[in-house]
Order: sequence, then structure tokens, then C-alpha cells
Amino acid sequence: MRIYLAFALYLTACMLLSALLLPWIQPFFADWLGAAPDRSLYRFGMLLTALGLPLLLRALDLSDRLSMGWISPAGGVRRALLSGLGMGILMLALVILGLLLAGVREVQPERLQFMRIASAAISGLGSGLAVGLIEEFFFRGPLQGGMRRTLPFWPMAVLTGVFYALLHFIRPAPLDGATLTLMSSLGMLAGGLGELANFNFWADSFVTLTVAGIFLAMTRERTGSLALAIGVHAGWVTVIRVAKHTTGTDHQSPWIWLIGDYDNVTGWLASAVIGGFALIYWLRRKPPVRMVGSD
Repeated sequence: MRIYLAFALYLTACMLLSALLLPWIQPFFADWLGAAPDRSLYRFGMLLTALGLPLLLRALDLSDRLSMGWISPAGGVRRALLSGLGMGILMLALVILGLLLAGVREVQPERLQFMRIASAAISGLGSGLAVGLIEEFFFRGPLQGGMRRTLPFWPMAVLTGVFYALLHFIRPAPLDGATLTLMSSLGMLAGGLGELANFNFWADSFVTLTVAGIFLAMTRERTGSLALAIGVHAGWVTVIRVAKHTTGTDHQSPWIWLIGDYDNVTGWLASAVIGGFALIYWLRRKPPVRMVGSD
């Protein structure tokens, strides 16, 4: 738990520092990136997290390649990335197909243009690889590697899965036209934390992301590497990006409960599909690679 708490406190400190500095750095983000204050707060916080992470890893003795998951799996990194990409695309394609058959999502014929679909797929793949690399390194890299030194797999997987899911919902609240000051900047951060009180509104998507986090932890446990997890993550993002460019949501569908309001894709159906793949993967994959110091 020491590693878990250290990562949670470190991330909290970086976001707090971002909020404290935001009134002075927002002009740069607005002029160069066109970012609203809430997005600037989040992005700068993530930048601070990335810049200081090497120091945290050295302090926690997690800077070796094995602990970080920065190793080549059996068959090589390229093969693992492609396998993960295919697996992620298949999973979310089944979810989207199920939502289409249930009438929850509907194809928008005017959006079925080759260039539009190709552009969505390419941008989704690019952002998916970038986000997958960053998030998988943080959650399934040294965090998982460090926790496995003292914890069995399942407690570690659940804890990191919950951490991973929560961060998708605790985002800085919009400024809503108020003047950006130190107090309003801290208020945006507090507003994001306040979303925890609205758990009932995003519980279904929270379950999906927790299950997804556990599945991604399984891939790291079984292969010792981050490559497969990065590929899976990229596949998910690619399908969601294409689906949002080609389909719309029918909120009057009697099956609307299958999805959550978070992104109109994740929800109970996605939880079942990803959970099913996770079970099959865990049972069929070879025994886990033993981590240094794991039980």
C-alpha cells in the first residue's frame, strides 16, 4: 500500500501545484493551445506529473526496467502491440455492434464517408497510442510493478483498476465565465473532487473502466510488459472515435441503460464484454511471469 499511497499523493500534489500556478500560466495555454482554464489545469497537472515521475521512481526504487514493465514480451514488442490493437478493436466493435442491434446507437448515413471514417480511425489510433502509452506506463508500469512486490495480484489489480477509473471522472470543473484567480483555480480543482458525490450518475461507466483496468493489469501480469496493454488501449480509443463519428445515441431507446452518460459507449454492456474477454484471457494465457519480489 505504500507504493499506492505514494502515487496517489504524488498525483494529488501535482494537480494542486497546477491549480496554484494556473493564474500565471493560463495566458500561455490560451494563446498557444486555445485551452479553457479547466483543461489547462488538467493538462499542466499531467505535465508536472510526467516531469517529476523519474524522481518519484528513483525515490521508491522503481526505476529498473522490470518494475516499469519496460521489457520486450515473448514474440517482441511489435507483435504484442498489434495483438493488443486487434484485441481492443474486437472488444469494442462487439460492444458497438450490440448497441446498434439494441437501437441504443444508430448509424448516421450522412456521416458514412470514407475520408471521414479514415480520418477518425487515424486520429483515434494516434491519440490512442499516445494516451495508452502515458496511462499504461503510469498505472500498469511502476505502480503495478511496485505493488506486486508486496501484494498478491488480485488486490493489486482491483486497487489500481479503481484508481484508474476514478481519474476519468475527477476532472477540474469549468470556470463558467468567472475571473481566473487563485481562489477560482482552486475552486475548479475542488469542483472536480466534488464529482465523487455524483457517483450514481456515472457508476455504470465507472464499473466498465474498473473492469478495463483489471484486464489491462492481467496483460501486464501475464506478459511482464506494457506492450499488449498499450495496444489494447489504442484499439479501444480507435473504435470509440470511429463510432462517435459515424453513429449517434438514441436516448429514447428502452435499452439506454446499457450505456452510461460518461461517453455513451461504456456501461453495463461494455463491462460484460470486457469482463468476458478478461476471463477468457486469464484462463487461456500461460501462467504469469513472476515479478521480482512478488509473492
